[in-house]
Amino acid sequence: MTATVSDPSAEGSAAALSVVAAARRKAQVLKAVTTLGWSVIAIGILAWVVGRQLGWKEFDILAATCLLLAALAACTTLGRMGLKTEVVLNPPRTTVGSPAAARLVVTNPSRRRTLPLRVELPVGATVATFDVPSMGNAAEHEELFILPTSRRGVIPIGPAASVRGDPLGLLRRRQMWDERTELIVHPRTVALEPLGSGLLHDLEGLTTSKVSQSDLSFHSLREYVAGDEMRHVHWRSSARAGRLLVRQFLETRRSAISIVVDGDPGSYADADEFELAMEIAASIAQRATRDGLSAVLAAGGHAGAGLAPHVLLDAAARAELGAGTLDLAALVTGVLARNDDTSLAVIVSGSPAPAERLQQAARRCPTDTQVVLIRVQPGDPPAMSNAGTGRLMVLGSLGDLRAAFAFGIAS
Repeated sequence: MTATVSDPSAEGSAAALSVVAAARRKAQVLKAVTTLGWSVIAIGILAWVVGRQLGWKEFDILAATCLLLAALAACTTLGRMGLKTEVVLNPPRTTVGSPAAARLVVTNPSRRRTLPLRVELPVGATVATFDVPSMGNAAEHEELFILPTSRRGVIPIGPAASVRGDPLGLLRRRQMWDERTELIVHPRTVALEPLGSGLLHDLEGLTTSKVSQSDLSFHSLREYVAGDEMRHVHWRSSARAGRLLVRQFLETRRSAISIVVDGDPGSYADADEFELAMEIAASIAQRATRDGLSAVLAAGGHAGAGLAPHVLLDAAARAELGAGTLDLAALVTGVLARNDDTSLAVIVSGSPAPAERLQQAARRCPTDTQVVLIRVQPGDPPAMSNAGTGRLMVLGSLGDLRAAFAFGIAS
């Protein structure tokens, strides 16, 4: 004979889980009833009570009608909604004003035929609604819709929700799905000429003013001192001078560019001015990556680094006015620490930004780093001037950037 010993704690846990599952199912059922549904049920119960008390058949008929409607509504929401949804973007990244579309693909992976239902898909701040017909096993239903690209940013899409309910709206059963994607809308850009003024990306890199004892860029000769490596001795010049002379070099490094956009709302007259600043920064970043330069773009709480254009433009798309570090000088310091080989620093701000704010940020750059300060002032003619620690450009539109930037860097 085998004795079976039960574990009271295990039985208690199973009972607790059963109670929780039942409570969840009850909550889902109650949640499916709409405000109109509760009103109809309440009217039906009240009419039934009044009809029983007063013996009026009219109230009995009203009660029966209300409760029958509620029962029929419940029948329309029964059954599983085991669907699979997928959103396919074409393309996943686009530019302001360029067309973008998406496909909602609904698949029935179960063996049973599904009832007609509605799918709600959040697209940004709106909700797109699609009617899905009855589908058999492995059947697919597609819906094509156009996405808004009028402004820079990231448009979240999903998660989709399947909705089933009765025509009167008494019951509404909603099931969420986990699929979520996003459309990245890059800012508008303008094509720029290759960056010049020593920013050519060759094997020797960019020559700096730092003197080095060993590099690729020859600078001058000097007298030998104890500790110098003999391989740097220039023997022909030493023979003519009658003393040992060694080669001296200028330190070289790879060309790199850092682009910083002021994110303080007080530095811009309005949101459109900040958008112009982002378009200017994105244009410079795009040109830098095409030139093969190591680039960093930081703006509005987001930053991107590398040689891939979409990484920098994604950061520009996600930037939000007032997000992240609002101290421009601190932001510049952090970016330069991340991109310590910076040979060109571009700092962009708006028309209300004080000149001292820009100068303070520019002073955070090393002395051998070229600094370009850009102030956006929509509607104003382009202007250029020296600003102590760098060159100041005033741009009134994105179209002014090409000529102004090429002239400002080259001069």
